[in-house]
Amino acid sequence: MTQIDATTGALRMDGRRRWELGGVIAQVFLITAYVAVITMDIPVATKVWSLTLLAAFTLFYIFVPGRCLFRPWPVKAAVVAVLVVLPAALLPVLGSSAATMWIYAAVVGGFLLRSWVGMTLGVVLAVGLLAVNWAYGDPLSWELALTIVAMTAFMTGFVGNIRLNRELQLTREALAVAAVAAERERIGRDLHDILGHSLTAIAVKAGLARRLVGRDDAAAAAEIGAVEQLAREALADVRATASGFRQVSLAGELAIAGSVLRAAGVTVRLPADVDAAVERIDPPARALLGYVVREAVTNVIRHAHARTCTITLSPGSVEIVDDGRAAPGPPGNGLAGLADRVASAGGTLTAGPRPGGGFGVRATVPAVDTAADAATLGVAR
Repeated sequence: MTQIDATTGALRMDGRRRWELGGVIAQVFLITAYVAVITMDIPVATKVWSLTLLAAFTLFYIFVPGRCLFRPWPVKAAVVAVLVVLPAALLPVLGSSAATMWIYAAVVGGFLLRSWVGMTLGVVLAVGLLAVNWAYGDPLSWELALTIVAMTAFMTGFVGNIRLNRELQLTREALAVAAVAAERERIGRDLHDILGHSLTAIAVKAGLARRLVGRDDAAAAAEIGAVEQLAREALADVRATASGFRQVSLAGELAIAGSVLRAAGVTVRLPADVDAAVERIDPPARALLGYVVREAVTNVIRHAHARTCTITLSPGSVEIVDDGRAAPGPPGNGLAGLADRVASAGGTLTAGPRPGGGFGVRATVPAVDTAADAATLGVAR
């Protein structure tokens, strides 16, 4: 069948059609065999039988090998065997000239079989041709024997390029599938981080506003305004995530964490100077640690029922500790996705109950001055 090239719009044929076209052209060299059989003074039955074998050889060569390049090796071996046997069956009629048809078998062997197997077959057929010449008392066809070997070598190299191109195509397709899967995973992970944190913050702020209505309407209005702002930011984050341009600010996440934790009635301890603490962290690591702060604080609000939460920053890490109760069972999808995100950046994330009670999450990132890790900044209420 013909196909249209996606880049040039030109018509092109697939490999099978190319083989069939080449096979038709190659039959020019068999015209002399057809003429020889037709003009021979032999019984009609023998003539019909010989022409039938020649026609079967022609049709088989044109239509079968091109369909078998990626078939199992027994099928390929059977195809080559047919092209060896049919000329051998014509030896009683055409004599040693029938052996010249083995060049077709050698070409197909180089096309279908492994390189060393195809080359071995080419050499064997070349020797077989010379043996047939000797058996019939004809001059040895050294030129044709060398041609058989040369054509086999040419076809072996040609098919090696075909197989390489196919492997490259399959690899490209696999990489495309992996890229799509990775992008889906990224979007799903980011949407979990965004919606989980934002909806939790909105719920906390909305609950606080409800409690303040009738008691402090001004404060309630301020909280409703904060809810509206959080909803707008969440919508913007979702759009940015879908387009792949979303950025997370560590300083911004710390500010939001403090506000949301306080609204939830949790006493929060942050670095005494947030800006200075953030500045000590390598810029490439700030967004990653911002994700850690976001997920850990969301879990504190959702599950911990904590009274205090302490966030500590160091040049190569962030740690979030609460005094609440740890959720039973294994870590949820949020922490699992967070661990994958940190690991993909070459860092480590540990999360679990603390010996003295509460829950802790710590993320460490590479490419920082780890000697300064111990000199963490102080915290203040």
